[in-house]
Amino acid sequence: MKNKLAYFITRSSMFGIGFFLLFKYAGKDAWISVILGSLIGIGIIYVYHFIKDYIKDTTLKEKLQQTFLGKIFLFIFIIFYLYLMTIVLILLPMFVNSFYLLYTPKILVVIPFLLLAIYIANKDKSTLISLSNLLYACSLVIIFLYAFLLIKYIDFNNLLPIYTNKNINILKATLIYASISAIPNIITINYEDNTFKDDLKNYICGTLTSFSITLVTILALGEPLIKIYSFPEYDVLKQIKILDFIENIENLSTFVWYFDMFFMLGTLTTNLKETLPKKYNKVYYYLSILIVLILATFIVGENYRIISIMFKAYAIVLYIFFFIFVLLLIYLKTKKKKSQTS
Repeated sequence: MKNKLAYFITRSSMFGIGFFLLFKYAGKDAWISVILGSLIGIGIIYVYHFIKDYIKDTTLKEKLQQTFLGKIFLFIFIIFYLYLMTIVLILLPMFVNSFYLLYTPKILVVIPFLLLAIYIANKDKSTLISLSNLLYACSLVIIFLYAFLLIKYIDFNNLLPIYTNKNINILKATLIYASISAIPNIITINYEDNTFKDDLKNYICGTLTSFSITLVTILALGEPLIKIYSFPEYDVLKQIKILDFIENIENLSTFVWYFDMFFMLGTLTTNLKETLPKKYNKVYYYLSILIVLILATFIVGENYRIISIMFKAYAIVLYIFFFIFVLLLIYLKTKKKKSQTS
């Protein structure tokens, strides 16, 4: 069954991190960085396509556990999954505590979300795939509905003059968008029913929605405000009023971000369970999740300085992992040549 996981993974790190960094560096020219970054992102997806081809009908674990070097790559993937899980579990309570449950402990915000992801991981993959197809349409409807409702608040003067930010800042934002939107997509590699064209379509669709949100946010808020707000993509929706008296309808939009984070977390927990050794699998699995939970809520989550450093370094860390994934591609290619000659 075809899945839409790549669509949600593409968008999953934009809320709270991606848009914040884009506006911080590129300001009202952030839409340019999204376009350029998506082109680089397509190249990254293309690299993953080759890795997927070398794996073919088997899973990443089955392909790599045969050699010592392969086991090292598997361990790196586990670290990658845990790192992304930590980011999601930091973002979720950060947003909820900022706008809704101001005094609710972070762990109480995170646990229901995490339990649902664990429940999905204990089910067959078809459950996650079916959900991705179902909520894909809901996500698109909500995004374009809110974009339509913001039309009356758009001011094209907020976009002009174009290309006033420094080249280096636009380049930084471009590389940040490419990394945040494309590199995490490797976590969908074990979902073999999707072809390269399917994943590419999902990536492009995800990046088009991010582009729409970026552009509409700039047009409706203007450069000073997009750099002040921590969640400008959400704050811009507070302007919306229907019939001049129906307000606070921005709350419905949060389902889109919850969908994105849920599919990221659900895919990560599923992959983590499959990648960990079979012996004592449940022990390692729940212990790893417990460590991430404690780290995200009680250690990193309670220190704004650490959160700020992690978010600013997020793209750099992703590029380090991508370099390792390129080495994995070289390893798989070399291994295949050796098997063909022997």
